[in-house]
Amino acid sequence: MDEKKKAIIESAVAVYMKFGIKSVTMDEMARQLGVSKKTLYLHVKDKNELVEECLNFVQCSDKEGMNMIFKKKMGAIEELLEVGRYLAKTLGSIHPSIFFDLKKYHPNVLKLIDQYKFKIVKQRLIDNLNNGIKQGVYRDNVNPEIIAEFHLRTMDGVMKGEILADADYKMEAIYSEYFRYHIRGIASLKGLEKLQELIKKDENL
Repeated sequence: MDEKKKAIIESAVAVYMKFGIKSVTMDEMARQLGVSKKTLYLHVKDKNELVEECLNFVQCSDKEGMNMIFKKKMGAIEELLEVGRYLAKTLGSIHPSIFFDLKKYHPNVLKLIDQYKFKIVKQRLIDNLNNGIKQGVYRDNVNPEIIAEFHLRTMDGVMKGEILADADYKMEAIYSEYFRYHIRGIASLKGLEKLQELIKKDENL
């Protein structure tokens, strides 16, 4: 992707995050980006392609962000906390209508998002669970496949407004509560002690 197109896509992501997808026509997008509509169409053929390009950009950014966390080689519980906070911060900046708009007007893009989550993200969760079992902070009778699926579907439901849809809570607060709830369900005694250490050190946890 050339630098001009990359700059347009990155800016378009910010526009969709702020205003949602349906409400932003290509005319409005061009105006928000400070470019002509002709220039916009030089890089994408239509709105659906623009939304797809934005999705690809976001997923690449997420991969980079999470890879930076995994490279730190933290303990399993600390790693899960950092990944969750990264995602919560990202999700907290998303316009509430995004997933509704995707489901109704860009189902192909939503399908790509789900494929990414239930393949790449799920495997990351499974790896974290297996590492936690080896480290002795998760119970040795935890089923990584089931727990990863359960974790992913719960957070997916929150993101899509299917869980806590009418609750006025910030995403960071939701994840903090869910994290403690989740860890207490899978942690060994050693893991619970680690959780208590983290809570004492972090007033936001």
